[in-house]
Amino acid sequence: MLTLDRRQVVLGLLGVAVLGVIWQLATTHVTRMTTFPNTLEAGGAALAQLVDPEFWRQLRVSGFRWACGLGLAVGIGVPIGLVMGRHRRVHAVVDPLLTAMYPIPKASLILLFVLLWGAGNGARIVAIATGAIIPVIVSSYHGAAGVEERLLWSGRSLGWRAGRSMLSVVFPAALPQILNGIRIAISISIFVLVGSELLVRGSGIGNYLFNFYDVGQNSKVWGTALALAIVGWLLDSAYVAVVRLATPWMDGQV
Repeated sequence: MLTLDRRQVVLGLLGVAVLGVIWQLATTHVTRMTTFPNTLEAGGAALAQLVDPEFWRQLRVSGFRWACGLGLAVGIGVPIGLVMGRHRRVHAVVDPLLTAMYPIPKASLILLFVLLWGAGNGARIVAIATGAIIPVIVSSYHGAAGVEERLLWSGRSLGWRAGRSMLSVVFPAALPQILNGIRIAISISIFVLVGSELLVRGSGIGNYLFNFYDVGQNSKVWGTALALAIVGWLLDSAYVAVVRLATPWMDGQV
């Protein structure tokens, strides 16, 4: 009998297979667009990209920007969210800013940041951090706001000050929510990364993708996009595996 994890793998592969069949039928019976390759062509192009050293070289350039932006979002967003969850006045000040930022397409902010800091890594990193910080703050806020008061009373009975209670009580209790928020932020940050590199060319995986579009190599455009999807899936799977290995007491809450 299959275990739950194996069932999830089988069902996931089944979903991919169904999508591939629908894609193949669409390209052979519904549309004849030359810019829309069939499943086998796109899959072959994706495999070709995954073994292309240039793909990985550009991905390393993008990976540095992504890691810096996501790290900045987590480093700033978690403390802000935790404090918001425990202090109403801080929530009253920060919440309208988050509400105003939420509907703005984050990749579009790269143009404003370029005007401020030029077309280097700094503008891209700030754009990634801006896109990723909202789910981190929101998840941290809800995690902190949901901490049971009796846990805080226990800390006060030991003579803990607010800072000690935040580190020893609020943060551990909010950790499942925080980790789920970071998982969402990973996906958003990848989207903003590629979008920023499509808008501001020069280097990185977004620029690499756009170069194929420029010269009309449509199969490589699709192949690169699929290769990025595979890398993103592997990144998400690795994150979940590491979190579950490091925090077995959370019983798969992430």
